[in-house]
Amino acid sequence: MEIRINGKPAMLKKGTSFEYVAENRLFSGSDGYTLSITFPLRQCSQNLDIFGHINRADVIAGKVIFDCEIRDRNFYKFGSIVITEITDAEVKTQFLEGRSEQNFDVTFDDIYIDELDLGNASGCNDSTPEKAWNPHLNNMKCVALPWVNDYSGNIQNLADFHPEERNADSTLKSQSYYSWNADCKGRSWQPYLIYITRQICQQVGYAADFSKWEEKEEYKYLLICNTLPYAWDTAGFARALPHWTVAEFFEKLELFLNGEFTINHRAHTIDFAFTEATLAATAPVLLDSIVDEHTVEVTVEEDRCEYAEAKNLVYKECDHEMWKFYSCDWFIKAWSKTCVRYPTMRELLAANKSFATWNGSTSRDSRRDKLLYAEDIDTYFVVRSLSKTLVEVRPGWMPNRYTYKMELRPVNMFGGRIVNEDEDADETEIEFVPAWVDETEDKYGRVLFLSFSGYDENESVNTSWSRDPDQHKQEIDNTLFQPFTMQSLSAGERTKKAEYYSVIYVAWWDGAQSTEGKLPHPYVEDIEILPDWSNFINIHFSLRLNNRYLNSKRTVHNINTRQKTTFKFLSDSIPNPRAVFLIRGKRYLCEKMTATFTENGMSQLIKGIFWPIVED
Repeated sequence: MEIRINGKPAMLKKGTSFEYVAENRLFSGSDGYTLSITFPLRQCSQNLDIFGHINRADVIAGKVIFDCEIRDRNFYKFGSIVITEITDAEVKTQFLEGRSEQNFDVTFDDIYIDELDLGNASGCNDSTPEKAWNPHLNNMKCVALPWVNDYSGNIQNLADFHPEERNADSTLKSQSYYSWNADCKGRSWQPYLIYITRQICQQVGYAADFSKWEEKEEYKYLLICNTLPYAWDTAGFARALPHWTVAEFFEKLELFLNGEFTINHRAHTIDFAFTEATLAATAPVLLDSIVDEHTVEVTVEEDRCEYAEAKNLVYKECDHEMWKFYSCDWFIKAWSKTCVRYPTMRELLAANKSFATWNGSTSRDSRRDKLLYAEDIDTYFVVRSLSKTLVEVRPGWMPNRYTYKMELRPVNMFGGRIVNEDEDADETEIEFVPAWVDETEDKYGRVLFLSFSGYDENESVNTSWSRDPDQHKQEIDNTLFQPFTMQSLSAGERTKKAEYYSVIYVAWWDGAQSTEGKLPHPYVEDIEILPDWSNFINIHFSLRLNNRYLNSKRTVHNINTRQKTTFKFLSDSIPNPRAVFLIRGKRYLCEKMTATFTENGMSQLIKGIFWPIVED
């Protein structure tokens, strides 16, 4: 066996041994690492050449890390070796590889994404609304879609629609159907998620390879909806992001995209791959040299399984108005017994189309008051009143008559992926959350809504004057202007998290504009029903966690989390722990494997912890 540290050969302590642990990151978030490896220093010129300049004070003061390679026949790993203890006689270390090495590094733990310069909409085309709404004309950087400020009720980026007008020769009088409303003095922009992620990489000095992300159109067009009013003069994209560290951002984004960012701090690169594609490309492993087997029944109190796919996956709860429709597992459970079920969405629409407009009359056992379900798209619906129109003023005690405009509203589309119904089951929250898209008045149709908190101005710095003329005058008249550095110093050190948004709201927008005179809106739901309930549109993307058809196609396996088996087997190499293992006619997922090394190399006896795959 050969160990090279910073390119130099190192000598193991005579008679020493160490264990190498190869973990499946779907269980632990780690890859490969060793337990303590001891290298002699006294009278060992080779190791003194490597470690001689390191003393105990260096180790106590901070991390001491070297590049390290371990080679032994079919075994090769390249990573980092970390000093854990040092004396005049010897040095104790730990080797880290892959995700284990990445987790150890704290490079991104003190850099916050809302404090980076992530750019703005400079250079983007907003000469017409159609151009501002077209991501391709703006280099897939951002768009300026209309949105409603939930606090003021005002529509930002408001545009007026002009019906088609033609000249005498039948040519169009104007190539644009929309113009900016007179009250819309400027635009506020929504950046694309992949653009912001690239900007973060650039700001921290890392090269990004997101080619696999771009290959999937459903993910390429994911839009960050967090934005602030134009009048606030906060054009930088970063100011509307949560106060997350760069490390937190990538960790949370992995969960949302169901993918993995490989961050190489040595080469300063960040790559992305989808977990399912990675696992699908991993060949299964046949273990036929089993020498020992031990199976135990796992109890929650004793030895909980940490497999990521065995945990309930939910979106973080939000306080906006649509969340009660987006995520309501409790409601589906309560109403499922009386649910009216249809084999197809078309049959559901045909049977209930008459409810699109309701005259206010009541009837016993009306489907209007039921939970409805379409089997072919695995979606529940309720009938929701949007507006009412006075039809007749009636005298005396008799109530006036109205007609009601109704909506067929999908419900629980963003409910959790529940794999364990126990109340104390492990739960993982996704903090990239479907944005609030809701109905407005008939003139505008469905529009993006945003609700943001007040930034803690006592702990922030006002870097610009207000664009509001009256407020601007008051600022000039009543404030002694200070340079930015003085403002920052006077504000003092932040002790609280100052942010407008605590999550990142996402939607999907590829620029296709079939607005029919309404305002455009990004998509969060993968189905949209026409206002008269005559038909529906399938949007070819999904933010759903609970669609049983989509989940049934996943290559990430379900396992029996109550049955843990330890196998000891003989092998010349350590198999890939992320593979599917074929053992005695059954399929297993590996949690981790442990091999013992001495100065003579790796022992052929390997111990592994495995969980049986639940077969369909």
